This record gives sequence, C-alpha cells and structure tokens, in this order.
Amino acid sequence: MELPMGRPERLLFPELNPLHAFALSLRELRKRAGNPKYSAMARGTGRSSTALSEAAGGDKLPTWDTVIAYVSFCNEDPDSYLMAWERVRDHRRSRQDDTSQPDPVSKPEAPPMLSNLPRHPARVFLGRDDALVRVDELLGSAGHGIVIGPVLHGLGGIGKTELAIQYAHRHRRRFNPIWWISADTQENVSAGLAALTRNIEPRWPVSASVVDTAAWAQRWLAAHTGWLLILDNVVDPKVIEPILAMPASGLVIATSRRYLDWQALGLAPMLIPQLSVDTSVDLLARRSGRHEESTELHALAEEFSGLPLALNHAAAYLVERPYVSLAQYRAWLSEQPSHVLGTRALAHPSDALVARTWQVSVDAVDAVDPLATKILNVMAYLGPDRIPVGLFSPLARPLAVEDATALLTSYSLVSRSERHTSVHRLVQTVIRSAHADASALATAIDLLYHALPVDDPETAVADWPRWAELAPHVAAIAERLGDERPSPLTVECINTAGEVLLRTAFYHRGQGRYAASVALYERSMHVRGEALGADHADTLASRYGLAGGYWSTGRFEQALELATATLAARRATLGDDHPDTLQNASNVAVGLREIGLLYEATELTRSTLAASEKVLGPDHPDTLRARNNLAGCYRAAGRHEESIALHAETLLARRRALGEMHPDTLQSRHNLAGGHEALGRLDEAVAGLEYTLASRLQLLGSTHPDTCHTRFILARVCQAAGRHAQAVMLLEETVAARRWLLGPDHPDTRAAEVSLAETRLTAQPDARI
Repeated sequence: MELPMGRPERLLFPELNPLHAFALSLRELRKRAGNPKYSAMARGTGRSSTALSEAAGGDKLPTWDTVIAYVSFCNEDPDSYLMAWERVRDHRRSRQDDTSQPDPVSKPEAPPMLSNLPRHPARVFLGRDDALVRVDELLGSAGHGIVIGPVLHGLGGIGKTELAIQYAHRHRRRFNPIWWISADTQENVSAGLAALTRNIEPRWPVSASVVDTAAWAQRWLAAHTGWLLILDNVVDPKVIEPILAMPASGLVIATSRRYLDWQALGLAPMLIPQLSVDTSVDLLARRSGRHEESTELHALAEEFSGLPLALNHAAAYLVERPYVSLAQYRAWLSEQPSHVLGTRALAHPSDALVARTWQVSVDAVDAVDPLATKILNVMAYLGPDRIPVGLFSPLARPLAVEDATALLTSYSLVSRSERHTSVHRLVQTVIRSAHADASALATAIDLLYHALPVDDPETAVADWPRWAELAPHVAAIAERLGDERPSPLTVECINTAGEVLLRTAFYHRGQGRYAASVALYERSMHVRGEALGADHADTLASRYGLAGGYWSTGRFEQALELATATLAARRATLGDDHPDTLQNASNVAVGLREIGLLYEATELTRSTLAASEKVLGPDHPDTLRARNNLAGCYRAAGRHEESIALHAETLLARRRALGEMHPDTLQSRHNLAGGHEALGRLDEAVAGLEYTLASRLQLLGSTHPDTCHTRFILARVCQAAGRHAQAVMLLEETVAARRWLLGPDHPDTRAAEVSLAETRLTAQPDARI
C-alpha cells in the first residue's frame, strides 16, 4: 500500500548531472498532472510502478517505452521529450557504463584522516579564541538530518579563511573527511567535489566527466556522516545551495565577504570583527620582532584598524627588510600605499595582496550598480565612521542610494546601520590611491557643502547634532586637499572646500575646541589664498575667522594684528558699510577694548553700531552684537549705569528677536548681571548669574565655554558675597571642565586655577550651602 504522501524522492542535482535534469523534467510533468500515484500510473499504462518511479529517480536512464508511458499518462506529447532523452542517452554512451562506476552508498568509509586544507595554520594566531568557541557552538547545535553550520563573513582580509583553517586543524581527529572547496564559482565547486570523489574512490573511471564525478561525491556525502566541508569564498549562494540541501548529518563551514540572508540556506551568519588595537600590536610585534618600536607599532595598528591581512603583510615586509624602521614603513605607506601594499612577500609570493583582495569585490559591485561604486569612491575621502547615508541623497533617488549601500554592505566593503555607514581606513587608502583625478574628492566636497546647516554654527543650537555628525568628515576632507593628482580640483571647488572648512571651524570654536578650529581656519585661508589670491573676499573671510581663532587660544596680539589687517583689506575691497566689514570692525573693537585702548574701542564700536543700524536694521543679530559690545566699552570705562541700561535694552531686543534661550540672549543676561556686580549689587548679580547658569547648562551643557564663563563669574560674585564654600565648588567644576575642554595651558584654565587656589585660602564653613 502506497503512503498518502508517497516515499521521499531522491535529491537531484540538475546543474551537475544531465540525467538528473531529465528526471527533474519528468517530476515537474507529474506535478503539473496533479501528482498521480505511481500505482495509478501503472494501472493506466501497463508499466510497472517501479519502472515509472525509477524513470524520475535520477539513478539510471529509463527506456524510451517507459518515457512514452510516463508522459502520455500525464497528458503531454512524448515526442517533446525525445530530444532531451536522446541527449542523455548519447552522453552516457560516450563514457563507461554506469555499472562500471562504484556505488557511493555502498562505499562505507573515506580513507582515515582525509583532508585537503590549503595550507598549515598560521603560527601566530591571536584574538580569535572567542570566535573559535562560537564556531564550535554553531556546529554543535547543527540540526540532525540537514547540512548546517556557520558562514564566516566580513571584509576581505579580516581573517575568515584563517579562522576556518585554524578550526579544522584543531579538530582534525573529529571529522573525516575534512574537505576544502573554493566556492567562488560553480566550476570550482564541481572541481572540488570531483577531487573528493577521486580521493575516496580510487577506482573511479579516469574518463568520467567532472559533472558526473562531482555528482558521485554529493551522493556519497548524502549517504555518510562525520564529514566537514569548508566552502571558502562563497560569492553566489546558488552555487552551494545543492550541497546545503542534502539530507545528511555532515557539517559545513562557509566563508564569504557577502552579508546575505544565509539563514534561508541553513547557515548561521557569524560576522568576524576587527582585531583590537592591543591584539594588533601584539601580532605585529611577534611576527616582525620589532618589540622595541612600541610607539610606531601602536600607530601602525591604528592605521590598519585590526585587519589581519594587512598586519601580516606589514610584518612580512619588515621581516624581509630589517633595515627599514617602522617609521619609514609608515611614511612609505602614506606616500605610496599602492606600491607598499602591492609588494609580494619574498617568502610567500602567492599570498593574497592587500589591495587586490578588495579590488575583486569592487569590480563585482561595479558590474551590478555603478552608483554603489560612486558612493564608495566618495566615502574614500570622508571620515571612516558614521557617514550619514542621507549625505548621498543628491546623487540619486533615496531607494537607489539604499540599494547601492545595501550592495556595498553585502560585499562587506562597508558596514551599515539605520542612518550611517562606515568603511575601513585601509580600504579608503587603497581606493584613493587608484584614483587618477579629483572627481570623487570634488563630489565629496560638494555633498558636504550642501549638507551643512545654513544658520550661524556658533549659536544655532538645534543644528549642533548635525554639525557633530558632519565635522569628522570635514576634517578628513581637510587632510585630502593637499593630495597631488594629475587632474586637480577646480578653483570653484577649492573655494567651496574653503567655505566648508571655515563654517566647520566656527562650529568648533563655538564648542570650545579651539585647536581644531584654528587648524581648519588656517587650512581654509591657505587653500583659498592659493586659488583666489590673498585679497579675495572669500580669502579675507577665512583670514577673519583665523583672527578669531587666535583670540580664542590666547594669542591676543597676533589675533588683533590679523583682524586689523583684514579690516583694512575689507574696507578697500568691500567698502566701509559692507556687512562683513562691519562685523570685522565690531570684533576689532572688542580686541582694542581688551588691551586697554578704550577710547579707540568705543569710537570704533559707536561708528560700527550706527552703520549696522542703517545697513542691517536695529534688530539684526550683528547690530545687537555691536550694541552689546558698546555696553562692554561703557563698563570698561567705569560708566556702569550707562552700561547696565544698554545691556538691559539689548537683552530686551534679543529676547524679542531671538528668543529667551538663544545663546546671544543668555550672553546679554550674563553681561547685565556683571554690570550689577560692578556696582556692588551682589544679590542682583547672583540671581542673574544663577538664572543664566541654569539656562546655559540646559541649552549648552556643563562644559561649553559660555557655561564655564558664567560659572566662573558666579564663583567670583559668591566669593565677594562671603559664600566661600559655594565659590570653591563652582571653581572646582570650572577648572575640571576647562582642563578637559581647553587643556591645562589655556589662559582661561590658568585663570580658574589661580582663582580656585586663592578662594580656598579664604574659604570658611558656610551655613547657606
């Protein structure tokens, strides 16, 4: 009696065996006919049910009479199958009969300890103990009756193949055979399986085709247990799908650069991470013997970002050149990365080259989606981490960008999160070194320019998260601008880059990162000066920004000299009443005031304020800044009532124009409280400063320069009011914040430290604290 569901049919491999392909066509025909039982087909055709079932079994070619009966019962024309049947018949006649080929099911064992690992495991293998344990766990949890195991995936050179070799070697007595197959193409998979056949069965006919030889190995694997297949460098999952579908209890480890839905094939994805910096240093030191060059070892480990292929390549390079220092190697790597990374190890000339390892993936991506290649080329000039995916939206439709980054992710060239993507530093270096022109750099500059917020970087608080996201990529662009290329950037592109650097410098300055801001101001002024000339309006804008950067770092004389020269140039090129000239003049006046030239400062501020009111209007932020500066001049001159009145007027105007919590509004509150302090109105001063401090803490954070300034002045007022303990506490917080943000040598840090030391000498227990 036939079971309702029928006996499970033999697994077929139509890609490998023409007979299997013909048998599959018969199965599909029967399926279209409603899956009649073979017993019913036998009654209707006069053929035995065994002959009919074997016709679609794939083990032997049915007679033509059986094919006629099978096809006719399923209501199709047998003649449409004749040509395919004859092709299989002729193919099988061209080689030895099936009866001369050993039966894979009856062959009980493979030769003991059969293995074809491609090489010995590396002697120095570090940082992968947890990964080896995880591979063992995944293989140990493999389901019964199916081929299953991990797929080790990640960037080319991350150590997937080495990890598989290490695991297989350590467990060589547990599995038999351990068989390594290069799985990048169908031809290589077939060749690997065919080699397994010939190692298991020496009697296998020499004349047999690769297809039949590989098919025999698959049938052998399906009939035996205890084996381990390592399918290395899988590119297309379809190539290994027939192996993974076999009903067997052997196990598989696959490796792939691609990040795909491996679980659909019964494989558990296992991402291989980068090595830690400490492990990278240890690996380099042990392989190269350069233990004494500790600083350079760490620097090189940072550059290679935990990539074993690059680390081992560098170690081999250094071993073979003991006279080359690590510092020299790093210099050559920076100057000529393609040459250094493309140098073959003398002792191992067949080892994979670093650059070529990734070029294979890049070529594959480019063949599928040129947009993905364009995005990768742009990413080579940005910071390596947390690149906003939305940055690429001007290049194509959002879904096209999504598809392109998904493709790059699938080849492990980048990693993706919901909003960001990242790329390995060395991948960036290799890609940049292959560029013959600056087109990708120009695209990166243009994308950043259009992504920058348009409002004032120093005061538009809502934009600061976006600035924080983009600033690392602007810094990377700044480093790349000096790269020599046969086809350089256009003048227009250089000017755009100068603007990107300038605006980001203002953001850093507003955050108190003065060293970073000065570096970008200087770079902006330099590239614009070379491209546009020293007196171009845009070059002057960068020079003006640099003057402010110098002032923030305590280089007051240099700052005032540069700002004054820039003001003169702007008056000559733009005119006295141009907004840029007026802004420049207002800040020069502040500098004059701070060095004690009160009369000159006051006169310049008055004239600037009058011009700003006329040109920009009474409530423009620049006009209000000039008014605030004039109040500061009055206070410096001892005209406290006039100063307080003007600060109060400015505060009201800023609240109306900018809002209660705008940084400029809080500046006016702070200055008004300072005016009360100057007149000895300590209660009003404390109240105003405490309100401002609370607001700045909420808006700007505890370490922002403005917050620190208010905290510092409040401490001074508390000390004057006899609230010594509170003053000490505030100064301790200020010193800690300024040391962290500005460094120990900044004038503001030193001022806070001196004030703290003096206040501690007079501090007494304070019941109000």
